[in-house]
Amino acid sequence: MSITEAIELLKNYNGPLELTLHKGASEEFISKVERTYDISLPTDFKTLYRFTDGFETVEDIFNMIPLTEIMGIKKYNEPLWIAEYMIYCDMWGLEANRNNPDDYSIFSIDGYGDKIILTNYLAEFISRFLKGGVFDFGGLYAWADEIKAKLYGNTDPDKIKPLLWVYRECLKRGIMTKEDVVYRADWIVATEEHPHDFFIEMSLSRDLNKLITVLDSMYLSDNVLQKRAFLGQLSTKLLIDKISVADVISVLEDYWSDENFTLYERDKMTGLIYATDHLRDSMPNAKLLQQLHKETKIFIDNYSKFNFSYVKNWGKIDADLVKTFENNQVH
Repeated sequence: MSITEAIELLKNYNGPLELTLHKGASEEFISKVERTYDISLPTDFKTLYRFTDGFETVEDIFNMIPLTEIMGIKKYNEPLWIAEYMIYCDMWGLEANRNNPDDYSIFSIDGYGDKIILTNYLAEFISRFLKGGVFDFGGLYAWADEIKAKLYGNTDPDKIKPLLWVYRECLKRGIMTKEDVVYRADWIVATEEHPHDFFIEMSLSRDLNKLITVLDSMYLSDNVLQKRAFLGQLSTKLLIDKISVADVISVLEDYWSDENFTLYERDKMTGLIYATDHLRDSMPNAKLLQQLHKETKIFIDNYSKFNFSYVKNWGKIDADLVKTFENNQVH
């Protein structure tokens, strides 16, 4: 696909993304950006910017960054970022050969900090976005996962057992729905050329019990790292009011006596459980209830780094957290 064809797609787009095209940039301003970044922009980028100085969508809050905005972020970012979503929660960048600007690549940075080269053609980047947005199958994230699978191989369920354990625990306690977990399996099936049969079984699970049975087939065993990672999911859900403090306390009541947790963690859990029991046995007290909510959130926030985007780093996150807890105990 040529950049001219991609521009036609933008002109005639009537899909669900609610696309807004900006007024084209002047030759003078394009030259100013090149001088500021000390580069020559690729020919197809110049063609796009002459037609529209970037574009944005309501869906996914995606922004093909206008040159006017690119000028403003130069002092904060060395790469030339060409696109972002959710107010720079994630970005896509341009790397061009100084001797031949039409020899370039568009890249993203994944959750592990690895650079993923997506394409050498702006038209392909635009068409993939229009096909699936940021998050849908066929879109930008799925594209990156397709490339990663080709580079690093398909997902091996044996290597992500801690994640599967957390999925199962979330399902059993109602923290995630069957649809939440199946969607993750669907994603692997859709983005990997030869997905493992395990993920196909997950994807085809008809009900919650069947899905849990499929997860159990991996012979998942308990360990404290996984429990901390599960507490990380509670932290996220509590932050967005998807669960209550009572839900968190019910989990802590199951965990407080596990000696694999540090003494600091067990002391904190015991204190929160005791405070909850005291409130249950006394007259309603809004101030004490608010204090309990605050202290629970502060404690559970310790585990917030255990998110699904950084599974590969869970071991390091766990080791760092244990050091922090042990230092807190000493002090």
